Amino acid sequence: MKNKSADIIVIGGGVIGTSIAYELSKNSDLSVILVDTKKPGNATQASAGGLWAIGESVGLGCGVIFFKTLSKRKQEANGGGIEIERPHQLPPFFFDFCLKSNELFPNLWRELKDIGGVDFKLEKTGLKFLMYDDDDMAYAQNIYQSIPHLKDQMAWMDQQQLIADEPYANKNAIGALTFLKDDQVNPYLLMNAFRNASRVQGVEVVHGEVIDIEVVGNKVVGVKTTDTYISCDKVINAAGAWAPEIGKMVGVKIPVTPVKGQILLSEKMPKIMNSCFSTSDCYIAQKDNGEILIGSTTENKGFDTTNTFKELQGLARGATKAFPILKGMNCKRTWSGLRPGTPDEVPILGKVEGLEGYINACGHFRTGILTSAITSRMINDIIYDRPPEIDITPFLLSRFKNQLVTGYEIETV
Repeated sequence: MKNKSADIIVIGGGVIGTSIAYELSKNSDLSVILVDTKKPGNATQASAGGLWAIGESVGLGCGVIFFKTLSKRKQEANGGGIEIERPHQLPPFFFDFCLKSNELFPNLWRELKDIGGVDFKLEKTGLKFLMYDDDDMAYAQNIYQSIPHLKDQMAWMDQQQLIADEPYANKNAIGALTFLKDDQVNPYLLMNAFRNASRVQGVEVVHGEVIDIEVVGNKVVGVKTTDTYISCDKVINAAGAWAPEIGKMVGVKIPVTPVKGQILLSEKMPKIMNSCFSTSDCYIAQKDNGEILIGSTTENKGFDTTNTFKELQGLARGATKAFPILKGMNCKRTWSGLRPGTPDEVPILGKVEGLEGYINACGHFRTGILTSAITSRMINDIIYDRPPEIDITPFLLSRFKNQLVTGYEIETV
């Protein structure tokens, strides 16, 4: 077995792990090793690359988003109906977390391109929530009214304005609520940009599966991969959906579970949309090369990454409803990714009481791309024992203390 040493080991080669490695690499006094294990379905693969700070915080970025709640009139006409919960809005601190991260991307785009030579395609698109009926309108109005301090980042479009701005959108849609600063990037290029810039600045990438973490007393001292032992001072768990396996090696229970998301990608098409879209059926994002990404399901199927016709068909129908021109598109590729979900949909960050040298950076669910920038800065502050710029308290693992966590259900015990 080969032997190496480093001040810090980052476990996880996705966008969170690579962003942290990049931020740490800015200090030439630190030696950093990034351990990258290739796993089928890592969360970066499930991402549309949306920097949807408000959209994600109010629940509109989660894919097959909701079944519409029947209006009272429709329920009465149908002899009563079951009211189905729409996606819930996350707490104010999560809005701050997302918005702060979003603000960092223009400078980050320049930095990473200059240092590592990778352009991650930051596009100023905005995000439109497409409304088909009164139920959609009521839901959008509730969002708008619930975050009055962010009204300057939202705008209403009536039917005529929507048709003028998005001529290929469904002509029967009654309008849209636009999140003006919710833009997009290429998620794969973002991850590669972080990785390249990290390596230029001295980070070593080790490929292999972590099989054990050595703890002496209450202190992490080393990491074993399949063929290498790396002694270290600190370990950062950025292993995404596999974070619980890493936590188990140091006796830490981490309530992260994989949430499957299936994706459709079209062939390259002429430009048919001026922004990204969220609907009650799917989200749709046209990339700079003309491909259109349609996503995504939200499935609790463990580590299964297979594609299923029924779910993909549902996505396709949602997309063609929003943009009828897509009925003639060819599907180029389908795939699935595994988002690292937590019971409250909030990431798990920071130190763990009673265990020295171990730091969590996991559980980002569907916001890993968006919040990679702020997460890396917060973890860097923790490494240097500085108060992070966003209060770390609501992100700590200890928020689940004295609670029984089963899947996504939390019960106080």
